[in-house]
Amino acid sequence: MLFLCLVSLLAATSSLASILTDPEPIKQCNLRPSIRGVTLQEKQDAAVKDFAQIFLVEKDPKKAWDKYVPGEYIEHNPNGLSGRENAITFLTGFIQTPGLTITNLTAYAGGGFGHLHFRETLPGEFDRVIIDRLRFVGTCFVEHWDVAQDVTGDETNPLAWF
Repeated sequence: MLFLCLVSLLAATSSLASILTDPEPIKQCNLRPSIRGVTLQEKQDAAVKDFAQIFLVEKDPKKAWDKYVPGEYIEHNPNGLSGRENAITFLTGFIQTPGLTITNLTAYAGGGFGHLHFRETLPGEFDRVIIDRLRFVGTCFVEHWDVAQDVTGDETNPLAWF
């Protein structure tokens, strides 16, 4: 009986700890949040992690853009055009390519920007490392830059990429 009480107490404590430490999930980004400072930084960090999950893991650009890119979207990639719908159209076709894998994903926010760092591989086509930089207004993304570098397997540095 004591064992069951301890297990119940442990489960309740774990649930409470999760509630106290995990940020509340964002339902929709906010262009004019009433929060500032560390709290805004925490919300932006949660937003970029959720965005990465939806976009790169679930492979659902439309859902990610609907949640985090509500309006104007400035694109600096020379192969893409600015605008929400342009990004959704291009990225939906690309991210859903059969055989495309995304690995080594890291997402974080700081200084008003969200950053994604990951490896994308399509066997027989390409193997590259990507860094995306997304500018926040509030908890929404409004601007994007990226850098891609091919992985050759002949890198001198054994710590290359990750």
